[in-house]
Parts: sequence; structure tokens; C-alpha cells
Amino acid sequence: MEYMTVSEAVEKWGVSRRAITFHLMDGRISGAVKKGNTWLIPKDTAKPEDKRRKKSSIPKEKEAPFQLLTENKDLFVEMFKHFPYPVQICDPEGAMLFANDAFFSHIKLSNPPEDLRIFNTRYEPNLEKWGIKDFVERAYQGEVAYIYDVKMPIREAVSKYGGNTEFPPESLFVDMASFPIYDENHQIAYVVGIFIPSRYYQGREEVIKGKEYLDDHWKDEFDADALSSIVYMSKPHYTRLFKQHIGMTPHQYYQTVKLQKLKELLSDSNLSILQVFDECGVDYNGKLAKKLKKELGMTPSDYRAAMTP
Repeated sequence: MEYMTVSEAVEKWGVSRRAITFHLMDGRISGAVKKGNTWLIPKDTAKPEDKRRKKSSIPKEKEAPFQLLTENKDLFVEMFKHFPYPVQICDPEGAMLFANDAFFSHIKLSNPPEDLRIFNTRYEPNLEKWGIKDFVERAYQGEVAYIYDVKMPIREAVSKYGGNTEFPPESLFVDMASFPIYDENHQIAYVVGIFIPSRYYQGREEVIKGKEYLDDHWKDEFDADALSSIVYMSKPHYTRLFKQHIGMTPHQYYQTVKLQKLKELLSDSNLSILQVFDECGVDYNGKLAKKLKKELGMTPSDYRAAMTP
């Protein structure tokens, strides 16, 4: 039997030395023998089939769904368009190139302009006022950036871009993520922003303000005077209004928020039970702690054991 070397097989079959070596080591070349450090391959052996790159015989319409998805740009566009959370895609200078339905719904803009470049994320003059200037700039500098529980400027957006002004008072807080997409030259081609709602309020403006204040100051002692001052109402009047809309008094709502935070932190095994109560500004032997134990139907330690693996 006549043999050929790996180098001769490379020339004959038109494949790389590495590929042939792979087939040899995997036993895919019938009759091949190894003498010392040299492989000898029968000259009449057919070129081995590369199973790593074998094309599927399955009809295109039955190919893997993800492969079809990546090949269908229109489907990708539709997917982003109907994504349940607000999404925007901007160029490296901040001009908006794409935004989905959820984005325009959140700023009450039912008829978006054809040219979205009037929206500029990077050079919006109110970024500092809204507390997101550093977050936005980091994304345009190439970082994957996150910021949490940011109040969306719905009213400002409605006023600036001509959205639906006839809507009830509301307030939306979101967690935001932004990341760059690079081109083949490793330059930023796009910056993508995704907004996931974290808190939402709707109803009387005074009630919205009160809930926001209590959610933001749950660690502090309850201060009825400070609460009434931000809504410009007397304490008795505001208490009645708040209970009418929320179903509980401001103080009861404040306690509910505090108890929820306690339960969340009890799931963090890095903190001791006493540290959890201290972090939430609650006396372990106080009335609120007793209310928590009654609500849980068990001690905080037992609750932690039940909630953690």
C-alpha cells in the first residue's frame, strides 16, 4: 500500500495541517498509521468529512429558531419594537436612532416624529438636574453603566416633545442600564439604553408626592410635619386624603414600607439579625419589631432560615 505524508495530504485535499491532524487523532482517516512522530496516510483514502462544519440537510424553514432569528433583521426590529420595557438606541453623539413603543408610551407621545434625532440623550441640558449626567456620559465613554430608582421626567418630556398633556398625575421610577455596541474597528457605533420600572404612582398629585417622600425616607423617623409641608396641607386634612386614596394613613403606609424592607434584608445572610434591624432604623424590642413577628408568624431568625437555602 502506498502512503502519503500529512504535508502531501494538505496539498491533495486542500485543507489545513491542523484539520488533518485533528482527523488523525480522532481516528477519522481509515488505514492511517503512525511511525514515530510521523503519520502515514493511504494515498487512495478519500478526503475525510469535517463534521464540525457539516451543513445541515434540514430545509431552511425547519432550521433552528435562533438561526432564523439572527438572519431575519426585520424580526429583530419587531422584537425590539414590542419589547415590554422602554428601549432606545442612539449614535455615538447621543442622537436617537430608534426607540420602541414602550419608550414613547412612557413619555405619552402617541405620534413620534419621523426623525428621532431631535431626541439627544447625551446633550440633553437637564441631565444634571435629573441626576443622571454621569451615568449617561459613562455609557458614551464605553462603559456598561447602571443606575437605580431614577425618576423619569415624564412631564418635562411631554412638554418638550408635544405628548398627550391630558393624563392624570403620575410618577415613574426606573432602573436604567446603558451599554455600547462596537463596530469592526472597535469604535462605538451605538449606545443602547434600557429602562425597567421600579416604582409607579398614579392618582392625586398630593398623594403621589406623599408616597414618594415616604418611600425615600423610610429609614428616617416618621415626620408628619415634613410630610404635610411638601404637599401644602394640614396634617389632619392630608391624612384623610391619603387614606381615602391609599386605604391607610401615611404612618401606616410608612410602617408597611419599613416592614417590607426588613423582610428583604432578612434574606441577606451577610447581615446579622441585629444589623438588619439597625440598618432599617428599627428597635429589635420595639413595637414595629413585634408587629413584624406577628405578621410573619415566626421570629426573624426562623423567617431567615425559611427564606435562605
